[in-house]
Amino acid sequence: MTAFTEKYRKQIFWLILAVSFFMILAYNFLTPYLSDDYAYAIEVRQAKSLWDLVKQQYGEYISNSGRVIGQFNVRLSLVFDKWVFNLINSLMFIALALVMYANIRRKKKYDIFVLILIITFLWKFAVSFGQTMLWICGSCNYLWGSVFILGFVTFYRYFLYHVDKIKHHLPVAAGAFIFGVAAGWCNENTSGGGLLLVLMFGCNFWLDRRQRKEKGIYPFMISGVLGMCCGILGMISAPGVRSRSATMSEGEYTGLVGLLSRIYKLTLRIRELFFVVIVITIIVLVLLALQKKLCGFKRLRNNETILFLVAATATCYALAIAPTPADRAFFGAGIFLFAGCIQGIIDVSDTEQTIRAAKYSLACVLCAWLFFAYLDNLVNLARIYREEQERINLIWEEKGDPEEDGILVIPQFREAFKTPYSNAHESDLQDDKDYWINLFYEVYYDLGNITAIPRDEWEELYGEEK
Repeated sequence: MTAFTEKYRKQIFWLILAVSFFMILAYNFLTPYLSDDYAYAIEVRQAKSLWDLVKQQYGEYISNSGRVIGQFNVRLSLVFDKWVFNLINSLMFIALALVMYANIRRKKKYDIFVLILIITFLWKFAVSFGQTMLWICGSCNYLWGSVFILGFVTFYRYFLYHVDKIKHHLPVAAGAFIFGVAAGWCNENTSGGGLLLVLMFGCNFWLDRRQRKEKGIYPFMISGVLGMCCGILGMISAPGVRSRSATMSEGEYTGLVGLLSRIYKLTLRIRELFFVVIVITIIVLVLLALQKKLCGFKRLRNNETILFLVAATATCYALAIAPTPADRAFFGAGIFLFAGCIQGIIDVSDTEQTIRAAKYSLACVLCAWLFFAYLDNLVNLARIYREEQERINLIWEEKGDPEEDGILVIPQFREAFKTPYSNAHESDLQDDKDYWINLFYEVYYDLGNITAIPRDEWEELYGEEK
């Protein structure tokens, strides 16, 4: 079996990527518009041109959010049919896996083991998968944003490792600046973590070259960092960020007490979201220390596992300066943590059979978990999609009946179908016609009023007549 795998490693590698693409594609097709998708869709359909979308995004920059890259991608995604987003979003999932793969050093060419770990880590441990990987508004900000950020880190590291091959420094520096601006303008804490990674890799490069008395600073290193700084400043200085933060922070503790309170809450959330990965990482670090791969400051500062863990920690605790965030704000920190953990697993010497067995057992267990979890949640997503289509049909029937009064009651999603791979239940309609998502539906479908009640109650009251 090992000989077969080695012989066809390249083909198996691309087969795994192809299977992964179709796996996430199926989930995308079973995810309807949800939550804020309706609010943005209402705005987008009023736009007559690309310039109108730009003006809408500028209005949001002034009033609500500085995330120009992610939010504009949301608007572009809603211009086209949903299947276009489904395809692009699935490609972005594969792109995230590949940029994570590119940042793992000392691996084999077409390393199947590394690829399996990355894909299973994303499915198993990614924060709020339904909100950050499938929901349009969440995907464009978190999944796509992480691809831009980690893509820039990959770009930066590539030229650090191949600096002597750069023939034209000016175009590379200009590209680094533009790419850096885009990466910096994606997400407040994740872009900051990406900047920290770039600075750490750049400083290590400079120190190592300085010890050899070689040139250690190149134009792309400076322009890339400046680009990320410009992007981050452009995002956090948006007028909409200040007004939104002021609204979200009402009722929270302020000053030192408020900061300590937020740090405490963040620590608890880190434990809840990443405890298993943290345990694996601790075991890996102990093994690396026992194998004398973390001895001395130089080895520590150059160890990618340590650097990614520092970036992940900083990305998490940067949230302490803002009001209490949603779990999805930890998504980028998780990506850095996964990269660091997987890098450590690769670096642990597996000359001993016990360690080698532990490594491959971990990958096999994660694959087994993914098989069962994927099928189970695929069915639940199909059920949610079916119920959403049923509700939309009820809306169109209401609108098409001249005798109806425009006041519609529809069933809520069944609680039994709730899954972490969908944001449907967290943003479901309520029995209050003035609830935020109810208002989105009313405007989007041009209804008088719409409310929702539990499925059992709805069946008793309206099931037969409908």
